[in-house]
Amino acid sequence: MQDWSQITGGLAMQHIRQLIADGHIKNAAESHLQPSSLDLSLSDEIYRMRGTFLPRRGETIRDILKDGILYQTRLDHPLELFGIYLVRLDQTLSLPEQVYAITNNKSSSGRINLQTRLLVDGTARFDTVPKGYQGEVWLEITPKSFPVKLGHGERLNQMRFMTADTRLTSQEHFALLDRSELLCDLSGNALKADLSLVDYDGIAMSVDLSSEDIVGYKCSPTACRVLDYSRRDLDAREFFEPIHRPTNRQYVMKQGDFYIFVTKEGLRVPGNYAAEMAAYDPSKGEFRSHYAGFFDPGFGHGLNGEVRGTPAVLEIFTHDNDFVLRDGQPICKMVYSRLASPAQTLYGDTRLASNYYKQQGPRLSKHFKMS
Repeated sequence: MQDWSQITGGLAMQHIRQLIADGHIKNAAESHLQPSSLDLSLSDEIYRMRGTFLPRRGETIRDILKDGILYQTRLDHPLELFGIYLVRLDQTLSLPEQVYAITNNKSSSGRINLQTRLLVDGTARFDTVPKGYQGEVWLEITPKSFPVKLGHGERLNQMRFMTADTRLTSQEHFALLDRSELLCDLSGNALKADLSLVDYDGIAMSVDLSSEDIVGYKCSPTACRVLDYSRRDLDAREFFEPIHRPTNRQYVMKQGDFYIFVTKEGLRVPGNYAAEMAAYDPSKGEFRSHYAGFFDPGFGHGLNGEVRGTPAVLEIFTHDNDFVLRDGQPICKMVYSRLASPAQTLYGDTRLASNYYKQQGPRLSKHFKMS
């Protein structure tokens, strides 16, 4: 049995595998493992809810179900646009007292504007699992752009485990940016470390509206089309409208619409770090700049540092007002954190399902056939 009091930081794949072997995570297979996260899978227990909620201290999710559901449904029935659903996940937890966890959307669910938020017993916060938690794990799911048909075993979100908060300070980000060439331009040249790139305990990245003929995609909410999550051959034109490079390098985002854009910089995550994109920074504008948020070690870096950066795809939803987006405008913040030990398997390894390993330019989710 692992002595978790001797481990400090985020847990890489080898440590998560040990949690499974020691019985701290049930119903997780080797295929669920990522370099520093665990894919969570849907069970077939699903409820249509009256609204969203958070449990009070000492209150279980099943306590809330007694009064909070509209009806029990089936997972293979399409989830309605803007409907709020609660699904029990296959995995259950019995964490060591030193280990806690947080969760994020996976890229494939974020890129179709499918909002997921984790809930556990007695915790009045989304996407948070306290130290030593024991019990079931639930996922609130809300389609924000179109109805979605899911299936048992689908993996919409991922869980990261840690024993301490090892996010870097501004000074540490600057030093790592200089030492490890975290950002590259489109030609793969490292961007020189500059204080303008460090943004309040993170690294600033900007939007690209000029490098590709198609710089992004737009989706307006509609109930007329259903996305089957199991498909890999959908016609993108039925769900998204391409955004061609604007001649004035500006684009007006409309309130309530969903957009896919990409960063101008290529991101690199060394094997002993993980990175997270801040989901919403009001100082950058009245929009949410990312759902998925999490980047495993090896992203844009490769197994031996051979990859010279991969642009980060931005999943943007405007909040209150139309917003004029301009080429090169700072749009998000990347926050790096230390792992307790370097990941033994990195993003892009052929043994993993690294769907967006070599993405260039704005790319839709894996559900759509590539032109």
